[in-house]
Amino acid sequence: MSFTKRTLAVSIGSKIGMLAALLLIAFLISACSGIKIEAARTLGVTGRNVALQTQQNIFVSDKEYLRARDGEALFHGFSGTTNSELYTKILKDYDNIHQELAKRSVVFERLADLYDAFGELAGLDAGGQTEKALANLGGAIEEYSKQINQPSPIYSDTTALISKIGGLVAKEIQKAKIKEASIQIRARVEDIQKLLGNKLIREQMEGFKESLTTVRKAAFVLMWGKGVYDPKPLLDDFGEDVGLVAKKDAAAGIKPDTPVGNALLEVLDKRLAIKTDLIEKSYDASLKSFGNLITEHKKLEQGMPLDLTRLRAIVAELRGIAVLLTKVKTDVSKNQ
Repeated sequence: MSFTKRTLAVSIGSKIGMLAALLLIAFLISACSGIKIEAARTLGVTGRNVALQTQQNIFVSDKEYLRARDGEALFHGFSGTTNSELYTKILKDYDNIHQELAKRSVVFERLADLYDAFGELAGLDAGGQTEKALANLGGAIEEYSKQINQPSPIYSDTTALISKIGGLVAKEIQKAKIKEASIQIRARVEDIQKLLGNKLIREQMEGFKESLTTVRKAAFVLMWGKGVYDPKPLLDDFGEDVGLVAKKDAAAGIKPDTPVGNALLEVLDKRLAIKTDLIEKSYDASLKSFGNLITEHKKLEQGMPLDLTRLRAIVAELRGIAVLLTKVKTDVSKNQ
């Protein structure tokens, strides 16, 4: 081949390579250009709020489970059955619940960290920070899976998965990183939703309801009948709206098996039921929030407008539930 032909061939090959590179860049730009950076930042803030509020509600729920366990201890201690196989099994079950809630709490702590990093990614180059947060969340999900005896999700190595993205104009690089991070976060939120929706968790709550409405109530009645508990705060609650309080010695003639005593036991039933209902509502609201997060991540990745109204409403609902659970205890203790 002559020098002219070789030069021409090299020139054509170079142009073809350049054209291919330009087409690739154009394709990548078109695939990511629809992503709204501000929308990603807002989703990061909302996702973090969901994770943190869910974690706070776990702490409140855990306290209620521990109180129920204390009720078991009180009842079995009084009846002299602390050496029974049944009591040993009950304590083991409560310990499993406590461990499950603790591992669940770590998952949401890591998820909040991840959304923090995702929000930073929408403002600057925080690819490495996001990759680390992805890995931490993956580890927490794996530990939680083991705790509830479920298969652990398998994730690919996230090392440099986001930070390696380059070769485009700066803004498109940022959008490409946001899209990849969103895909990775969505996959993990889907796994959390699946694990938390496991029937074991629902059965755990049903068992807690039974314990709270039987054994814990029985422990209260037992201590009340022995003169340990004073039902006066319950009586005071009825008169509070009109400025009335029960006489100091009013509780002396009230026993669990009297008409007034039965009436107060009905109030006790309803108060305990409120707690279990609130814990269940908190659990259901958390599951709904994950479904909404998944939907909004898909919208972000497709360049569609986000609608975070429902997610913000769920965060407010979770916050209200946590306040109500705390208030039930505060309302009782303030009268004592």
